[in-house]
Amino acid sequence: MSNLASIQKILWKKEIRGADNIELVGVLGWQVVTKKNQFQIGDLCVYIQIDTVVPDKPEFQFLKERNFRIRTIKLKKELSQGILFKIEEVLHTIDYGKFKEGKDVTTILEIKKYEKPDNNPIKYEKSKMPKIWYKKWIYLLKYNILYKAFPYLRPKTRSPFPTNLVSITDEERIQNIPEILKKYQGKEFIVSYKLDGSSITIIHNKVLGKSRYRICSRRFELHDTKNDWYKVFKETNFENHIVKLVNYYKTNDIIIQGEAIGKFNGNYHNLQRDDIRIFNIYVNGIKLKQNEILDVCKQWNIPVCPLYKKIILNYSLEEILKISDIPDILNPKVPVEGLVWRCIEDNFSFKVINNKYLLKEK
Repeated sequence: MSNLASIQKILWKKEIRGADNIELVGVLGWQVVTKKNQFQIGDLCVYIQIDTVVPDKPEFQFLKERNFRIRTIKLKKELSQGILFKIEEVLHTIDYGKFKEGKDVTTILEIKKYEKPDNNPIKYEKSKMPKIWYKKWIYLLKYNILYKAFPYLRPKTRSPFPTNLVSITDEERIQNIPEILKKYQGKEFIVSYKLDGSSITIIHNKVLGKSRYRICSRRFELHDTKNDWYKVFKETNFENHIVKLVNYYKTNDIIIQGEAIGKFNGNYHNLQRDDIRIFNIYVNGIKLKQNEILDVCKQWNIPVCPLYKKIILNYSLEEILKISDIPDILNPKVPVEGLVWRCIEDNFSFKVINNKYLLKEK
């Protein structure tokens, strides 16, 4: 994923009808509303992406009412996606020459990616207090005394995502890499609906002849069963789908990645029960191409993220954003979150988030 905060160049400016004090400016493939004449074309600035959270510092206090979150908004009927600062406003240094175009300043500014509350397994770190009186006292003894005095005794509920085995799922937004539209022009892409849920990774191997399943959220490997990711894995009997892949490819080394949908993030798709939809399969550490994933999942009735269509990439940024402006396939009453484009030739992928979804999201 690209830098959450970076040094970027102002590429264009545009007046906003009926606005005397604000204007539109362009960085990368984004447009941002700023104060009029705050920037000139060619200026370098600090650009902070949408779906981020800035720290509680003096320079960001005007965002306190928004809980310091940067999100898509509309001003004077114009989309504003992200926020811009002059370099000297937030990077308090006299050595401005070291800040070249494209430099990552995410860590320097302490910018974090926004995580939806239901997407965060940290809430499972501490189990709920029991209602039975003696169990309540045991609970208080463990968490308020024993684990504080001897933290190594506390059960390990999660660990960092196992990136040594598989990458974290996070396609880049097309606005961050607009040059791709020219580089991949004329290439065929499989375009799938992006589902609103929580990323799930299931790693399968065998230990002493028995199947072992490792369940991961987007950022962590989860070691207990008291979480929604493990529950959806069990409730959907997803082991059966993994076994199909194990038998078909004649290997125990199978990793699948998909979207856990349903209660995750408020049941945006209005489903009757939680579900998992696949978008990546790894066999012996090698990521399968999308054509093969669609074929094998269709053959063995394994649920995948719904296919939108196959498309030859030959669109401008404005046109490709318009393509994603469609209803959700599972719940047509709401706008789709977006579309994910995956190149048939080399598996390169990017996402196009529907701006109507971003404006609707709270």
